[in-house]
Amino acid sequence: MHSKKLLIGGLIILAISFVSYYFVMQSGLAAGGQLTDKATPPELPILMYHHLSEKPSLWNSIIVSPKKFKEDMLYLKVMGYNTIHFKDYLDYVNNRKELPDNPIIITLDDGYKSNYTHAYPILKKLNMKAMISVIGNLVGVEGGTPLAYSHFDWEEAREMYNSGVIDIQPHSFALHHPGDATHGKGVLPRPGEDQESHERRFRQDTVRIKKLIESNVGNEVIVYTYPYGVYNNTTEKILKDLGFKFTLTVNHGLADLSNGYTLNRINVPADMSSAELVRLLLKLQGKKAKIPFENIADQDERIAKLTELVQKGQ
Repeated sequence: MHSKKLLIGGLIILAISFVSYYFVMQSGLAAGGQLTDKATPPELPILMYHHLSEKPSLWNSIIVSPKKFKEDMLYLKVMGYNTIHFKDYLDYVNNRKELPDNPIIITLDDGYKSNYTHAYPILKKLNMKAMISVIGNLVGVEGGTPLAYSHFDWEEAREMYNSGVIDIQPHSFALHHPGDATHGKGVLPRPGEDQESHERRFRQDTVRIKKLIESNVGNEVIVYTYPYGVYNNTTEKILKDLGFKFTLTVNHGLADLSNGYTLNRINVPADMSSAELVRLLLKLQGKKAKIPFENIADQDERIAKLTELVQKGQ
């Protein structure tokens, strides 16, 4: 009889544990907390781009050619990577929807006009997704801005979002500053600024860009891309309070989306060939695969062969 009671008691405890675990899994980020420990894909790569230019004199660590961007995307497609939005990941965690094999996230920072004229058409043609983080006070501003290049406007942002290809998220309203005697670097406090003033200023700036995106584009605002990748405990707390599910830095590496916050990314500079990018991704993910056409010197020929492979696979 005693053994039977122990067995029944054990079964009750097991049942309670299972039910509790199930509801924790189901809750996900519904309450604004961190992602759950639900079985998720391994750490994901988040690629980081900025401006695209056809002028070789401008190519550097954050400016690449449209042709390179196209080749990068073709290689990702051929190698079996599947682009997702952050919202897709939330749907997977909260609703147990399946993610595609080999998920990857593409991000473009600052909201340059070149994202609309060059990156968007490439992504749309290849049926790939990306997220663009906009700086609120530069949306629609033509050349001669503090960042020197033109930025797309709200109508263009809405067009890209409505296509299903592009997600629009904030990169602050007016905090994209490298820092000086009167400005903090990015979202960090100004020199001599007390915590209360900093909290108020950052919250006001974030609410402003959040409302602008929601009213002008219509998408849910859940990802904050930190200007210059800098942040502190204050900014993280405020963003969580405002309902953000993800924050992005410029720290190098794969991103653990099960945590959601201060995520790593992988910058793609102009001098990194598309084959080198693939090799880096494979190395970071502990995978091995043959990279096609990497020994072909001519970029146009590689792009033509990659395009042919993609078309055959569709």
